[in-house]
Amino acid sequence: MELASREIQVRQGQEILILPIGDIQYAGEGSSTAISTLKADIQWGVSKGAYFVGMGDYGDFASPSNRQRLASAALYDTANSVIEYSAASLAKELYNRILKPSTGRWLGLLEGHHFFQYGSGITTDMELCDMLKTQHLGSCAYIRLSFHDAKSGGDRGRWGNITLWVHHGAGSGQRAGSPLNKLDQLPIYWDADIYLMGHQTKRPVSPIQRVEPVYRGTSNPFLKHRTIYIAGTGGYSKAYVAGNRHGRIPRGDYVEQKMLNPASLGGIKIRIVCNWDDEFGRPKDRLWNPKISIEV
Repeated sequence: MELASREIQVRQGQEILILPIGDIQYAGEGSSTAISTLKADIQWGVSKGAYFVGMGDYGDFASPSNRQRLASAALYDTANSVIEYSAASLAKELYNRILKPSTGRWLGLLEGHHFFQYGSGITTDMELCDMLKTQHLGSCAYIRLSFHDAKSGGDRGRWGNITLWVHHGAGSGQRAGSPLNKLDQLPIYWDADIYLMGHQTKRPVSPIQRVEPVYRGTSNPFLKHRTIYIAGTGGYSKAYVAGNRHGRIPRGDYVEQKMLNPASLGGIKIRIVCNWDDEFGRPKDRLWNPKISIEV
């Protein structure tokens, strides 16, 4: 598990946008990636000053079973070099064609199921991280967003944190809310403000209430409510494509062949409004009280 952190300078009432992006499964020209939708989301996010987090499965080469078969094929070095060149070219094409405008605005990239590992040990996901100037988050990560309002709250200003728990995801489910069945178990074991999962290309969002008692001395205790969120992050790989061909054969891709549900194309938008509220009526007791919402 990786632990990442990003400090963000803010002012009172400022809105910060976080856009999870994953399950692209780009395979070049003619692939099932919803390129126009992905481009539009990237460009919109950049225009709004958003931050991005990668949810895995950026390219469609190769799946775990494909990597296993390639490793056991005992290919000549020249054949391996040609395959590595093709994998690297695909990753660079994805960056140059779609992701490049967002360089420097990523909080990190998770590893998914689909990637290629070179003989040197690095992967195409790690190459994308280098191109995007961000951190590789491995299989699972905590991301702390540390908000700093330098113009208020004394010499050091005010600080407030939001924590994201992120995972590419696993399993499958036919129902629209199936990612929530997996995510709903996490707050029992992990503490975070937002829990995100990709893989199933669905976009359900659910707020969950946490309640704790607050005691100040011996009088007037009260209950403090905290809203946390669990969410699936969608994807950009079309499940059904009209007129799809494998060579000259009319044939759908994996999802169509397995009679699975269409993917929920696109991502979600996390909005965080930075507030330092005086909850008890005393300036010395100012608290970090962010307003979080998630839109599909």
